[in-house]
Amino acid sequence: MRRTKAEAEQTREAVLAAAIDVFLERGVTRATLEQIASAAGVTRGAVYWHFRDKQEIFAALERRANMPNEEFGDRLKARLAAHTDLDPLHELADAIREGLQAFETHPERSRILSILWLRCEYSEDMLPVVTRQREADLALQKLFESVIALAATRGRLAATLSPELAARALLLLVNGSVLDWLRAPAQLELTATTMPLVAGFLETIGTTKAQPSAGQARGA
Repeated sequence: MRRTKAEAEQTREAVLAAAIDVFLERGVTRATLEQIASAAGVTRGAVYWHFRDKQEIFAALERRANMPNEEFGDRLKARLAAHTDLDPLHELADAIREGLQAFETHPERSRILSILWLRCEYSEDMLPVVTRQREADLALQKLFESVIALAATRGRLAATLSPELAARALLLLVNGSVLDWLRAPAQLELTATTMPLVAGFLETIGTTKAQPSAGQARGA
């Protein structure tokens, strides 16, 4: 009997959900398609219908984990472009808070991130994953850098760090906090413990008063 599109999508979701369980339990390298199929309650052929191999399943989970960051970034850039009176650093803090809360309120994202950061043994066949994760981190860093650079043009940035260095430091702060939380989620509240660090850092590089632009300074 031919499966409907809805049934096919349901099977695909079952495979992905099962893969999360199996990857967390066994690690990515030791997990097999047979184990994933068994956990999903489907045949191995049903898994192959949707995914070429284990790496393709892993890539699908990876995209699912990283996509919300892109959405948060797009909303942040659109808001700053539409409202030139906003303080970019304050808006960046709000966006980071939203992203952290998404991890805490959507267990699937945190479970996938645990696989990516804690349960993935990066063997040679997983090198494309390393590359994609590096690209995702660089994209987030570039977002931070663009917002911090915008703060500079709006006179909201103190002369402490360049936008590039500030963005790199902020990325390491956020990623380090998330990793610490993933190691002991029952002992920490991600947003509550991370946001004071983020706010303190942004306060350090920011200024409370808008400074005159270079053109205004020359004309004074």
